[in-house]
Amino acid sequence: MFYLEDKKFLSKKQKDFITNIILGEDFPFYIIKNAAYNDGCDFLSHIVKRRHEDIKEGESEYNSSWHPQVCDILYCFLNKNKIKFKKILRIAFNLTFNNGHIKCDLHEDHTYSHKQIIIYLNNPLDRESKTVILDKNKKVFKEIKPEQYKAVCFDSHLHYHFFPKKGKRVVLIATFN
Repeated sequence: MFYLEDKKFLSKKQKDFITNIILGEDFPFYIIKNAAYNDGCDFLSHIVKRRHEDIKEGESEYNSSWHPQVCDILYCFLNKNKIKFKKILRIAFNLTFNNGHIKCDLHEDHTYSHKQIIIYLNNPLDRESKTVILDKNKKVFKEIKPEQYKAVCFDSHLHYHFFPKKGKRVVLIATFN
């Protein structure tokens, strides 16, 4: 199973963008009703690039004016780690908080083979708001504690995350093939 973790790929300019823009007071996040499938777990999201399969004819694949800066961050990670890709399928910022649920449902981000990048953008107050990846036998493969500027990349596998009991957890999620 492919898994890669990198804590040292962002430039000062990229970190400043994350701190001042994404984590700033004026960055727009929108309520999403389900973290996975129909689990009823509300969270906030800013969709940068619509899901590849959700783009309608004549519709732009990008949904955010910040897509050049976000793609720069993703390409920096992919290039540094020599990860080849054909197409970025989806990009979103997700902000999770105590919504009354412990964790989101077990899920994969697409129904077809892909890889996923999660970049943790803040140090959550609740360090147990981790991401859990399962192997093909549905056994825990990896538990990832959030840490600001840490990125992880893995193959399409079932996974879930814990909602913070206090504070917020902000991540950049991208899928690609």
